[in-house]
Amino acid sequence: MRKSLAAAMGLALLFSTSTVCFADFQYAETSKMTGGALAGSMKVLSVFSKDARQAGQGTTSTISVKGNRMRRESSQGTAEIIDLSGRRIIQLNLKQKTYSVMTFDEMRARIEEARKKAAEQQAKRGKGENPQLKITPKIQVTPGAQTKQILNYTAKEMKTRIDMEMESQDPNKPGSANTWVTSDSWIAPVKGYDELKSFYVHMAKELDWLPGAVFSSNVQMNMASVELQKSTAKLSGLPLLQYTSMGFGQPGSTSTGQAQQQQQQSGNPITKGLGGIFGKKNKQDNPQQPNAGAQTTAGSLMDMTIEVTSVSTSALDPSLFDVPAGFKQVESKGLGQ
Repeated sequence: MRKSLAAAMGLALLFSTSTVCFADFQYAETSKMTGGALAGSMKVLSVFSKDARQAGQGTTSTISVKGNRMRRESSQGTAEIIDLSGRRIIQLNLKQKTYSVMTFDEMRARIEEARKKAAEQQAKRGKGENPQLKITPKIQVTPGAQTKQILNYTAKEMKTRIDMEMESQDPNKPGSANTWVTSDSWIAPVKGYDELKSFYVHMAKELDWLPGAVFSSNVQMNMASVELQKSTAKLSGLPLLQYTSMGFGQPGSTSTGQAQQQQQQSGNPITKGLGGIFGKKNKQDNPQQPNAGAQTTAGSLMDMTIEVTSVSTSALDPSLFDVPAGFKQVESKGLGQ
């Protein structure tokens, strides 16, 4: 989820025009699951799983930009270097001291392959037992009325909501469902932010696939991405604090588990395949209490808080963007490794 949220922020940043700058910028952010049905499950699993325990404790990421290179390092022992001039992405495993390299051309090829497979699977579902779905995405980006003082910056509130309405097109198996994501962001014109935005703009031009290629098998998704571009083009700063929630049904109404349970009992073919996983997790009260200041949404599957803890425009060591000496190269595992 952390990578997904980071990618979403990157998309928001690149949806405006800017010239490429050559300066240094670095910021650190923490992300943590603060509520929702999954939070309680992660707490139980943390007793048995080290990965689950780390996920429950949250993650700190440091993002550094120097000219045409960016490094994103995680407290979990991994780092990613995007080299626009070299047209490559380097994945580092800091614990095992290994690295892998994927060129932009290889990345585009893999994305295209994933898109084709998704289109083929969608076509097969339309011909098989599963109903073909009509997906209607709805996106709203609206400015809030409040401000916050964060890191000596005056941050303005921006609210985003994305709904994915799904409706069965099979007359013999009618049904509908809704997944949603809401985000309450506090955005400020941070010094050095232009370098970050310029990097994302340049990256989009080099890769030549964001954002439409991912959803190009669905015309309605493409239309939604266009609307998102128009809305996020109004952003004029770095999100310093974000409260993000996701779930099923309608946020703030019935619970995620109750909504799915009702749909399953009524024979809804869309949500029946979920097997009531989230509903079962939501039967008991969430044992994990949210952190002070964190926002929670009734009926959410997961609540996340992402907060920028430091910002710097000091000069960065160029070696930070190179493969460390002594690291062994391994084969790339693909996207999102």
